[in-house]
Amino acid sequence: MNTRSMFVIIAMTAFVGVASADVLDDQELIAQSVAERQAADEPQETATPASDQAQDELSRLEEQARIDLVLSQARLELIQSRRALRARRFVEAARKAQTVLRLLKQLPGGVDASVYELQAEGILAKAERAGVAIDRVPATAPESPEEQRLAAATYRLDGQARAAAQIARGYDGADTADIDTRGDAQVLRERALWNQMPDEYGYRPSKEIIDVEAVLERDRQRLYYQDALRTAYKADEARLLVEADEARVAPQGVVSYPDNWPEIVAKRAEYKDGVIARSPSWIDQDGREWYVALYDIRDLIYVVPDFQPPMGVTVGEQLRNLFDREALRWRSEIFGGLPEDLAAGIPLLRYFGGIDDRAGPRYSAERQQHIVEMIKAFVGPRTTEPTIQTIGP
Repeated sequence: MNTRSMFVIIAMTAFVGVASADVLDDQELIAQSVAERQAADEPQETATPASDQAQDELSRLEEQARIDLVLSQARLELIQSRRALRARRFVEAARKAQTVLRLLKQLPGGVDASVYELQAEGILAKAERAGVAIDRVPATAPESPEEQRLAAATYRLDGQARAAAQIARGYDGADTADIDTRGDAQVLRERALWNQMPDEYGYRPSKEIIDVEAVLERDRQRLYYQDALRTAYKADEARLLVEADEARVAPQGVVSYPDNWPEIVAKRAEYKDGVIARSPSWIDQDGREWYVALYDIRDLIYVVPDFQPPMGVTVGEQLRNLFDREALRWRSEIFGGLPEDLAAGIPLLRYFGGIDDRAGPRYSAERQQHIVEMIKAFVGPRTTEPTIQTIGP
């Protein structure tokens, strides 16, 4: 039927309607309009009990179909999980089992699906004993290529962790806080999951035997310590140089005492007058007190070394010393002869500057005897007076 014929039919229908309307009486048209308006204002009648039963039956069938669909999906996932478990793909088996548990949660409360639930929980327990972290395995399958690559790397992680554990248990080096030699495959696996991102070769659990981050952190802290140490010893060197320059300032008077001289004197109070040891006293029949005392007079008999300046005072003296050094260095047997030649030439080394040939402190026995004679002169000739005995320096 084309458009023109449809227009003719519509036009004919309209014409018949107008013709019939003309036949009706005006009163009939008014009565018909009132009846239609009242019918529109009245409320609709409720459905019959037969229609209610049909609606309830459809709802029940729909609910049963949904339950059957969920159970069918759960059975399918459970079968695939068991196949993955038999193939030792523990991560995939755990993921399928968790999917089963998630599907079973969608069932109404009156549906008994405990058989499927127990099987899924058993698969999860076996996967966990194999080293799978159940709480980190998603219930849905990876969809993107990156997720698929991560899942494939996780499948190989179990064997990698077991191999790394054998390496750790066979470690022969020195145990430190940064090296874990327990060989716990589960611990190595967890560290790899936390610390690494897999590539085409998967994870590297053997890297987690050594705490690389702790080793690197110790190196970083060592660099910080070296920088601080450098600052400290540079400051100390500057302090020593300043103190050395301060020591070059000559005192204004003949005798100069340091600022802490009273403290120094107080510390040496117990050694006053040079007494370093004293015996208990006793009283003789004449009422005199006797004791034995040791006195340290090394400061009084010390001989200051005779320093030889490295340079002469005048140009002529400096030139003569230079020629003497050259002659001793190249023409004598001190440095090029036998050991006895070196021993014989040691007294001449003073001409090369520095301290003289005496090693260590030097004390004068003549000065010690002179001090003893001075004490005897002060005391006077007394036969019953204390005696003085000296020990050579």
